[in-house]
Amino acid sequence: MKNYMEKTKKYFENIGHCPVCGSINEKKLYKDIIHTCDVLRKAGIQIENVEVPSDIKVCKKCGHKYLSKVIKEEYLSRYYSVVGSEYYDSVKTDFRDRVETETKKFAKFVYRNASSQKNVLEIGSVMGHLLVELQKLGFICTGIEPSEMISNHSKELFKINVITGLLDFNTFPEKKFDIIILRDVIEHIYDVNILFKLVSHYLVEGGKVFILTGDSNSAYAKICGRRWLYFFSWEHVSFFNKNSISYLLTHNGFSMPFFQKQRHSGTILLNIKIFIITLRSKVATFLKLRSHKFFYMCFDHFVAIGQKKGSN
Repeated sequence: MKNYMEKTKKYFENIGHCPVCGSINEKKLYKDIIHTCDVLRKAGIQIENVEVPSDIKVCKKCGHKYLSKVIKEEYLSRYYSVVGSEYYDSVKTDFRDRVETETKKFAKFVYRNASSQKNVLEIGSVMGHLLVELQKLGFICTGIEPSEMISNHSKELFKINVITGLLDFNTFPEKKFDIIILRDVIEHIYDVNILFKLVSHYLVEGGKVFILTGDSNSAYAKICGRRWLYFFSWEHVSFFNKNSISYLLTHNGFSMPFFQKQRHSGTILLNIKIFIITLRSKVATFLKLRSHKFFYMCFDHFVAIGQKKGSN
């Protein structure tokens, strides 16, 4: 037991307050989540998932949901920058855009809501597919991506400006942006207020931040309960909803002129199919005919726009 406690203390940090508002007024929403991902092994952490059950907490003040323990920064940084996330395992031999329709749709969404603002920074630009589509629409694009392998692919294949590393206050000493994009990124960040200080620092007055992430208050997430797939990767530490993203934006000097629920990647028909399968699986689990560790995602995301105050 002593050896186990020392190992968990070495690799993990317990979270005692809400990452969004800082409140310690919380409750356990789901106890003893056993992650199903391969993150620990890839990060060099000598512990099995079953040995470190974690809780999902909910803040009573702002409604934000978050993981009760997170992997320490030194191991997580190596995981993202050197090892590469689990997602990269599936794409490093096949660099095509597997959600091309959604990528093009998101680029057009940015254009409709910020066509007069041209300088774009995407944090976590992955393979650069979104930046390529935005360039086609006339935007001047820059990306930042922690994985050297993936960022090099972006630069070599698409000839786009991608910085390899993690964003800090010295990354762009003399540069500001009109638009910053956080697409499937914010759920990976524990220190979200530090992230938004960086976002505010690099945005011009009146600049916009576009956020896409899972919606922990979506009807589908509530149906899944503790078996919502979003809860089952150590990469995901923050689970936002309309209330908590609004609080985060307001607290950091942003308004929220736009919020919209939307489906996960894939066609509407695919999302409907997953939804029907989930309902059947819940019934089977309830009747103890079959046990499901988790249910796949559908109709469980949102997109929000934050605008930095100071515009006319």
